[in-house]
Amino acid sequence: MNAIKFLFAAYIATWVIHGVYLGSLVRRFSRLRQQLKELGKK
Repeated sequence: MNAIKFLFAAYIATWVIHGVYLGSLVRRFSRLRQQLKELGKK
């Protein structure tokens, strides 16, 4: 039964890591879009 707990913990950790990575990508993309918008104004 102990192995199931480790498997569940690894599953949750994997989803948390994916969520953080996706959030990072979204922030970088929005920052890039803002920079491109500012370059277009100049």
